[in-house]
Amino acid sequence: MLKSFTLKVFVSVLSAAFLAIAITVFFGIRTIGDGQELDIRNRMLSEASLAARLYTLNGNNAVAVLNALQHSNAEEGSVPLRLTITDASGRVTYDSSGTPNAENFDNHLDRPEIQQAIKSGFGYSMRDSGSLDTRYVYAAVTLEGGGVLRLAVPMESVKHDIWNRSGILLQVGFITVIISFIIAVLVSLSLKNSFLPMIGIVKEIAQGQLHRRILQIPGREFAPLATAVNSMATSIEEQVHSYADKTAQLETVLNSMSDGVLVMDPKGQIRRCNKAMERYFPEMAKSVGRQVVEVMPAPQVQIAIEGLLNEARSKNGTNQSVSMHLGLATGQVFSVFLSKPAKPDRRCGLVAVFHDVTDIMRLEQVRRDFVANVSHELRTPLTAICGYAETILSVKDKDKCRKFAEVILRNAYGLERMIKDLLDLSTLEKEGSSKKLEPVYVLDSANEALDICASALKERNLSVECTIPEDCEVMADNIYLSQVFRNLIENASRYADKGSTVHITHRYDNGQVFLRVQNRGPLIPPQDLERIFERFYSVERHRGQAGTTGLGLSICRHILERYHGRIWAESPDSQGCTSFVFALERVKRAHDNAPDSEEA
Repeated sequence: MLKSFTLKVFVSVLSAAFLAIAITVFFGIRTIGDGQELDIRNRMLSEASLAARLYTLNGNNAVAVLNALQHSNAEEGSVPLRLTITDASGRVTYDSSGTPNAENFDNHLDRPEIQQAIKSGFGYSMRDSGSLDTRYVYAAVTLEGGGVLRLAVPMESVKHDIWNRSGILLQVGFITVIISFIIAVLVSLSLKNSFLPMIGIVKEIAQGQLHRRILQIPGREFAPLATAVNSMATSIEEQVHSYADKTAQLETVLNSMSDGVLVMDPKGQIRRCNKAMERYFPEMAKSVGRQVVEVMPAPQVQIAIEGLLNEARSKNGTNQSVSMHLGLATGQVFSVFLSKPAKPDRRCGLVAVFHDVTDIMRLEQVRRDFVANVSHELRTPLTAICGYAETILSVKDKDKCRKFAEVILRNAYGLERMIKDLLDLSTLEKEGSSKKLEPVYVLDSANEALDICASALKERNLSVECTIPEDCEVMADNIYLSQVFRNLIENASRYADKGSTVHITHRYDNGQVFLRVQNRGPLIPPQDLERIFERFYSVERHRGQAGTTGLGLSICRHILERYHGRIWAESPDSQGCTSFVFALERVKRAHDNAPDSEEA
């Protein structure tokens, strides 16, 4: 089978040329043979007529006639002639074949050429000689006075003459075949070369250069092919652009998701992941082709993946998805959802979605802790109230009843403070940062708080030293800023050593005012410095302290965050004391000469 189109064209052109030449040569040789036969017949009859006249002129001298004919043939070309003379009865009177006695020949009256000559004066035949066993061409004419003169030429000499002429035709045919071969090669190469530009453009299209088009066409016959290729390139280009757009959209959607997405092939190997997944597990960025367990310390996820994949391979598998929770050593908690495609896909085996529920779980824990803490904080005063109320019912001494009533009242006030703090927290969380900020003199807010806390400070014989200048202003709300000072001063009054001094100072730095409430007393353990601002959180050494709801510091943090500030604890600070420091935006007046950085 010929697979090359150029080779097919070459063979077709050469075969057509060879067939045409073969037919031409075949019929040419036949034509030459027929023409040569007719020429021999006419020539033989002409020479026979000449020989008959010579025979009559030479007095019936057959030898002289033969010599004259042979001399004439020698000039035109040596052709052996045989001369035979018969009488009217067909008996041979002379024959030049070299037989010594003419009587040895059969009677020639039955020879076809003799019969024709007797009837029409001329006779011609081509046959085998009955007396010499050789094929001859015969021509016979009648003689004056009766008898027949016959000339014969061997068929071999006639065929030789025919082959000589046919050989020229064969040579011409052979040369024509060679020329046809060359022409076929040239035509094939020309056709191949005319295809090369079109083939080159098709290859470029196949390599991704979809903007290329076939503009040069080898011939009108190839116009439909060029049109089809151009249309195909246009269609592929449109599909590629559409696919690229969809891929970009999908990439944008995946990377904008807060959940991690992981795509695996039917073997469980990672094919791709989104940016969120790379944030959760940095090794995912270079994990294509690897198993999940190789880049994620979660064997339970790998087991679930293998289970779903086995279900997908099984005809009886019914599970389409699996949900689970994954907790890591880092403290992160994920809700993992594994799903296989509805239809089998050789590229996609499973899709996993990792939803970070760390904050949700933490908030859930905070909620549980909050409920437990509120229950604990409420149970203590309520137990006291109930116990003393029952005691009052059974005691008739008015003095004792009064003391019991004071305890009940004190615990009721504690409950009231706790409820008020809870409402304040709820209000702060609800309002967020919607409260409008305004310039507030810090010293005024601090003095209001000191007035409220005066009795608590006096009870523990504590003095207060406040060095905040009158012109110190921050962007805040006077009521809430005063509450921050009050909570921090109350906290200091509870835990400062009796008879010590509480220091309230300020510092300017980088457009902010840093305010510090410092007391000397028990230090806060380092592990509790961050958590003391949580609701109801209390350091172990503080348990049992009366008059505290465990919400004051949490309220301070919420108020300051509302005003874009911050608060933290230092224990011990540079002086070995416990300090609560908070920062707020400073208000800079035109007449204010205080530097941007100042210690007070």
